[in-house]
Amino acid sequence: MGKAVSQKNKKKIHLADFSGIILGVLAVIILSIANPKFISGTNLGNLGQQASINVLLSLGMLLVIVTGGIDLSVGTIAGFAGVLVAGYITQGMPVFWAIMLVLLIGAFLGAFSGVMVVYGGVAPFIATLCMQTIARGFTLLYTHSRSIFVSDETFLWIGNAAAFGIPIPIIIMVVLTIFLQFVMRKTTYGRSLYAYGGNPNASYLAGINTNLVVLKAYIYSAIFASFAGIVLASRMAVGSPLVGPGMEGNAIAAVVIGGASLAGGTGNAINTLIGALIIGSISNALNLFGMQSYLQKVVIGFITLGAVLIR
Repeated sequence: MGKAVSQKNKKKIHLADFSGIILGVLAVIILSIANPKFISGTNLGNLGQQASINVLLSLGMLLVIVTGGIDLSVGTIAGFAGVLVAGYITQGMPVFWAIMLVLLIGAFLGAFSGVMVVYGGVAPFIATLCMQTIARGFTLLYTHSRSIFVSDETFLWIGNAAAFGIPIPIIIMVVLTIFLQFVMRKTTYGRSLYAYGGNPNASYLAGINTNLVVLKAYIYSAIFASFAGIVLASRMAVGSPLVGPGMEGNAIAAVVIGGASLAGGTGNAINTLIGALIIGSISNALNLFGMQSYLQKVVIGFITLGAVLIR
């Protein structure tokens, strides 16, 4: 009998992991039926490119959430990265080195947040809220609140070109999702990440360097955010100081809809990709209906809440 109960609980947990995805897919199906333009090839291509930015943010956010933390700084770090790479390239720095430098700066910002959490004992919410403000301040200071336009064709290729008919941002999105899925499921770091998120004390007693596991999660989150900002700046051909604030909300929503628990220990990259695509699909469909952007946030907020309650 005990074995039967155990199997039943496992089944419930398995279904709970997909509750947000199921809810989101149902919403997308309903919206698709209501507006057939949604499933046109052109619209789906645009949707994929738009969603790719949130996917990159969400993948980094996933790592932190699996540890039981949260990263509120990903949006402003993405915005800061966008203006930095635009500025460096317009000043004559080669595209490759500009991107590498910006990713390094992003890693440093993530490390700062991680150090505050791991060694400073600061709650993740507070630590990353501070970093959110710091990154925002750096953005405004660097740009003097003015946009930085980029015309370098090599840089613009990243966000606007296509390979075999598939937009480069979509290829980047898929490749990084598969890579992170492999890292989380098949590497020592990935297993340590889940172990820490599931039970920090037990993972420490098992000999895992828990401080390093958490620190790396914040560093990788910031690197993903920086890369998202770079891709967005390339796609828009501008580094804008207006970009960034609020983007962390959709990233958190994508991870939650994808089945991760905010308590830590669960979640995976592929489900997070699906969660981000669901959010992008809903926003896109509501745009076709002419719904204003702030009302779209209300809808996405309720769907995220529904995903949490169903779990």
